[in-house]
Amino acid sequence: MTRSRFLLFIFVTLSTFSFAHDANKAFFTIQQKEAMVEVTAEFPWSIRNALIDASPELENAKSQNDFDTAFFEYVQNNFQIRNNGSSLKLLSVNDASHKGHSHQTNFVFLFQGTEFDDIKNTMMFNIYKDQENFHDVLFKNGHLKFITSLGLNSFEIVPSSSDLGGIIKMGLLLMGFIVLVISFWLKKQL
Repeated sequence: MTRSRFLLFIFVTLSTFSFAHDANKAFFTIQQKEAMVEVTAEFPWSIRNALIDASPELENAKSQNDFDTAFFEYVQNNFQIRNNGSSLKLLSVNDASHKGHSHQTNFVFLFQGTEFDDIKNTMMFNIYKDQENFHDVLFKNGHLKFITSLGLNSFEIVPSSSDLGGIIKMGLLLMGFIVLVISFWLKKQL
């Protein structure tokens, strides 16, 4: 009986390590809120390494303000929301209330603007060649999911699938009606 308990203990201990978040994955939720675009970002512990890699002078920094300023600049350079080719102004980068695991960090980015059609995200690409940034763009009638990586670092916002689906359905109905009219006409001709 003790051997089975030992094996159970080993299994439980090792299984907890398999659920750790990947150091090369970050998650972003983007949504329009009145005259601002709000981005909720969830980073792994390795975001600190990306920041120090981008700003090596932080190795000897003595104040939190130095880190805050460097992180604002890092976000400004690596996370861009655009509308008609112009970048929206980054207003703030704030530490969010901690909701997840102890090895993650949450932030809220606020951009000035009422519309956007393109998002570029190269956050943490400076330390991981296999970095993946997962995005969930929320709209009134749905959402769009997208992943940026080293090979594809931006994406355009296209009309929502519900809008496009309505257009496709209307087109199919029109084509069906035309086919019925033509087939009815051909039968009358014969």
